[in-house]
Amino acid sequence: MSKISLPRYEELKKLLLINAGIANILPSECRTLSDRVYKKNGNRISETTFKRIYGFAYSKYSPSLFTLNVLARFCNYKGWEDFCEKQDQKAIAVPTKELNWRLIQQSANKITGFTLQALKNKSGIPYNQTIDREFIDYHFDEFIASGCTGTVLAAPAGYGKTIALCQWIEKKQAVDALNDVNDTILLFSSNAIMSVLVSGRDIHDWMLALLGHHTDNDINVLLDIKQRRNNKFYLIIDGFDEHMFKGDHFRIILNQLVDIFSFYQNHDWFKLVLTTRTATWINNRHEFELAENSWYTGFKKNGNCINVPLFSLQEIKLLCHQIKPGVENFISLNVVENFNHPLYFQFYYQQHKDNFLQHDIDHLSFYETISTFILKKVYLGQYSAEKMLLIKGLVEELGIENDNYQINTVKVSNLIKKYPHAYQELLAVGFVREINESSDFQLNTYIVFGNDEFMEHSIAKTLLYDNGNLLDNDLIKNINKLLVASPRKVNVLKWSIIHGIKTGQLKNIESITGAHLSMNEKSDIITFLGEVLEGEHSSANQNEALIQYFKHSFSEKLFDYFFGLELINSNYKKFLQVLLKFELSNKKKTLIHTTLAIIATIQLDLNELEISLEKLKALPKAEYEIFPVNPLNCLDAIYYHLKYGIIKTEALTDLTRLYFNTGGGLINLKKSATNDMLFLLGLHTLLLSNNPRKLLRFIKFLDRNYRNELLDNYASQYGFFVQTIEANAYFELGELDKVSEIYYSISSALKKSNNLLTSYMKIVFHSLKIKIIINTPKQNQVAAEMKHINNIAAEFGYKFDKLYIIAILLKSPTLQSSMPELFKQANNDFDKITRENGLNSKLFLQTITIKK
Repeated sequence: MSKISLPRYEELKKLLLINAGIANILPSECRTLSDRVYKKNGNRISETTFKRIYGFAYSKYSPSLFTLNVLARFCNYKGWEDFCEKQDQKAIAVPTKELNWRLIQQSANKITGFTLQALKNKSGIPYNQTIDREFIDYHFDEFIASGCTGTVLAAPAGYGKTIALCQWIEKKQAVDALNDVNDTILLFSSNAIMSVLVSGRDIHDWMLALLGHHTDNDINVLLDIKQRRNNKFYLIIDGFDEHMFKGDHFRIILNQLVDIFSFYQNHDWFKLVLTTRTATWINNRHEFELAENSWYTGFKKNGNCINVPLFSLQEIKLLCHQIKPGVENFISLNVVENFNHPLYFQFYYQQHKDNFLQHDIDHLSFYETISTFILKKVYLGQYSAEKMLLIKGLVEELGIENDNYQINTVKVSNLIKKYPHAYQELLAVGFVREINESSDFQLNTYIVFGNDEFMEHSIAKTLLYDNGNLLDNDLIKNINKLLVASPRKVNVLKWSIIHGIKTGQLKNIESITGAHLSMNEKSDIITFLGEVLEGEHSSANQNEALIQYFKHSFSEKLFDYFFGLELINSNYKKFLQVLLKFELSNKKKTLIHTTLAIIATIQLDLNELEISLEKLKALPKAEYEIFPVNPLNCLDAIYYHLKYGIIKTEALTDLTRLYFNTGGGLINLKKSATNDMLFLLGLHTLLLSNNPRKLLRFIKFLDRNYRNELLDNYASQYGFFVQTIEANAYFELGELDKVSEIYYSISSALKKSNNLLTSYMKIVFHSLKIKIIINTPKQNQVAAEMKHINNIAAEFGYKFDKLYIIAILLKSPTLQSSMPELFKQANNDFDKITRENGLNSKLFLQTITIKK
C-alpha cells in the first residue's frame, strides 16, 4: 500500500489509546504501549515506532502495512483493511447533518490550541509578559472590511510577527465566545506543513482530514450556507518562509496553497492568513496575486513590503511595565532608539533577566545585544567557519565605495554553492535576505544583509580580518578610504573599537584620531568610547591589560583630539568622568574639571559648578601658571555672578592685562584644543563686563597672536564660537549689519556640510539667527527658531543658552505687541528657569541694551 488514508489512520491512533486505557499519551508511555500490544498480539512494535506514530520523534515515512495490521488487531479488528471497511460503513450510516460546522470548529480549535501553545513556548520573552501590538487589530479590521480572501504579515526576522498573531487569535477567540460568533480558526506552523510534504500528502486533504471528516463531506459542509451562516473560516500558516524547506519542498507547498486559495477565493467566508519574511513575500507574491484585490497587504507606499512596525514608545513602556512594573517611567530616549526592534529587546531581556533596566541602557548595551545575537546565531553551532568565510565573501562584493549594499546573486552563486549549508543557516536566522525584483525584461535578484547592524558588523570584521585583526593606523586608513563619506563609517569604527578593547589592544585606541570624522561623528565616537571604557572598568572580570591601562595617564593624543567646547553635552560629561579614573597629571585634571564646570554652567547646575570649583581649588596654584587663561579665576567669577550677582574683577583684570601685553612671550601661542577651550572661556567671562568693545579687543588680540578665525582653517569649531561671540558684541552695540554679515558667513559655510554642527553649536547658531531677525520684518520667524532651541535645550540641558536668548526676546520693544503668545510663553519660561535654578532674573534682563 503506497498511500494510507489519513483520516482512518488518525481514527486508529485514537482508538488504540482508548483500548490501551491511555487518556493523554506521553513519550514515557510509548514503552508501556509497546508491551501491551506485544502481550495481546504477540507482535512487537518498538517504542521508537510508537514515538514516531504519536509525533514524539521525526518520521520520514508513513507506517508500514505490518504496523497498521498489528495496531488494528489490538483494537479487535482482523487487520488494517477490515478496520477501514468498518469505518467506511459507519460513515455511510452517519447522517450528513452531523458533519456540521460546529464539529469542524471543535476539531480546528484543538489543533489551533496545540499550535498556539507551541508558538507561545518559543517566545523569547515569557508570553505572559508580552503585550498586544497596536497595529494587529487595525490590520485585521481592514483586512475583513476589504473583502479580500488573503492577507499577509510580512517583515524581516525578529519583528514579532508570530507573537502578535498569537495575541490576535486569543483575543478573537475570547470576543467570539462572548458574542456567540462561530468563526473557525485553523492555525498551523511551517513545521507542521513540512511534515505533510514529507509524508507525501496533499495539504488540502490533510487539513480536512485533521478536522475529522472525509474530504467530500467536509467541503459540502463548508459550502453549506445554512450550516455555516455568516461564520468565517481562517486558515492561518505561521512562518511560511523559503528557508524552512529544503530543495523543491517550498515550491510544492506553495503550489498547493495557491490551489487552495484559488478554490476558495470567491467565497467570502474563507480567509487565508500567512506570516512570512519580507524577502519571501517579495520573491513569491506573483504566485498569490491571481486576481485583482484578492490580497490585503497594508504595505506603505515606500514599497518595502513591511507591515509589522517596530515598537512604539508606548509599546516599549508597556512591555517594560509587564516585565518590571514601575520601570516604564524611567525609560530614556536611547532605549526607544536602540531597542524598538523586538528581537533586540528580546536579547537584551535574556541577558538582563535578573537586573532588567536597573542601569541606564547606553550605546554599549545595544552593541553587546547585537554581539550576543551574532554569537548565538552565527558563530556557534554547525558550519561556523563556513559562515564566517561566506560573510567575508559577501562583504567583498558590496559596493561600499559607492554606498551600494546590494549583492548581485549571480556574482556570488559560486560562493553560495561552496557553502550551501552556511548560506541556508544565515537565511534562517535573518542575517541575510534574498530579494527578487525581476521585471519582464531583466533578471534582478540580489542579497542584502538582514539589517544595517549586521552589515556594519560584517564590514568591520572583514576589515579587521584583512588587517590581521589589529586596531591600528592601517585599519583606520582603510576605513577612511573605503567609507569616505559613508554614514556607515562611525558604526564600523565603533565595532573596531569594541574589538580592540575586548582583545586587549588598549594602547592602539589612539589610532582612531586618524579617522576622518565630522564634529558630530567625533562627538558620537567620544560618547561610545566613554561607555565602552566605563563598562570595562566596572566589569568584575577586568584583565591585567585593562588594569594596567587605567593605571597610566590617558593618551595625550586622544585627550587633545576629544577636547572642545563644541562637544559639550551630558554624554561628554560622562566621558570626562571616565577619564578621571585614569592616573592623570594635574594639568589634565585641571582641564577636565574646568570642562565639567563649564557643562554645569551651561546646564545652570550651580551645585555641580561649586563641586568642580572645589576640585580646581584643591589643585596646586602653580598648575594654573602654565595656562594663558586662568580657568579657576574665570569660572569663579561666573559662579559668583550667577549665585550672588557679584562680579569678581580678578578674572576680568587678568584678561585685560593679557590682551594689552605685547611681549613676545604670548606671540604664536601653540594652537591646540586645550588653548581653544581656555580662550573661549576667557571670551565668555568677558561678557560679565557688559563692555562689548572690550570683548572685540580681546578677539583682535587672539586674531593677531593665536588664531585668526577667518583665515585659519585648522579648527572651524573654534572660529564658529569666536564669530558668534563677536556677533553678540556687535548686537549689544546695535551694529546689526555686522551681526547679519557674520550670520550669513557662517550659514554659507554650513551649506557645504550638512553634518557640521554639534548639538551645542546648533543652539548657539539658532540664537544668532534670532538676534538678526528679532527687530525686523522677519520677526515672525522667531517662533520657529525658538522651537529648535527649546527642543535642543530639552534634550541636552542647555538651560543657560535658552535663558540668555529668552532674555533678548523679553527686551525686544516690539515682540509683546507683534507676537503676544510667543512673548507670554517666553516670559513663563524665563520665570520657570530662574525660579527652579535659584537665579536672580535681573542679572539677565539688565545686561542687554538693544540700540537702534
